[in-house]
Amino acid sequence: VMFGPLKETVALLKTYGDKMPEEIHLQLQKLPEHWDNNKKLCLRVAESAAPLQAAEAALLRDKCQ
Repeated sequence: VMFGPLKETVALLKTYGDKMPEEIHLQLQKLPEHWDNNKKLCLRVAESAAPLQAAEAALLRDKCQ
């Protein structure tokens, strides 16, 4: 759904005779999978960083009091 407008743009360009390399079409097909993998990685990093951020916030609160 998120990459639909991009695919529509490529299709529109095709109607005007602008040919995209096959590599672009392959990348558009693989893009949602790559996006999903990156999103999962970002979530894992955020989960790993949360305790560190909480500890740092606690240190800053202690210093300010």
